[in-house]
Amino acid sequence: MDVIVTPVGSTGTAWNLDYRLGRHLGTIRKSDASEPFEIEPVPTSTLHGVLRLHMTLDAAMSAIASRMGGACERDSQDWD
Repeated sequence: MDVIVTPVGSTGTAWNLDYRLGRHLGTIRKSDASEPFEIEPVPTSTLHGVLRLHMTLDAAMSAIASRMGGACERDSQDWD
């Protein structure tokens, strides 16, 4: 299943995770520069079991793609 990563706000510290068809799966958060990115699945999400902490956003997205058996892509905006 494909997952879309969409930034929340303009601070670059949180992203929503949604199926391509719109169902919300959880979020990725980064509290500050020295902290890892944390995947936070919603209680009913199929993301349970994925490693939660990652050093980069790309590493978190790769773990999600692997768990879901599909692509994990940023939305059409170019956010870094």
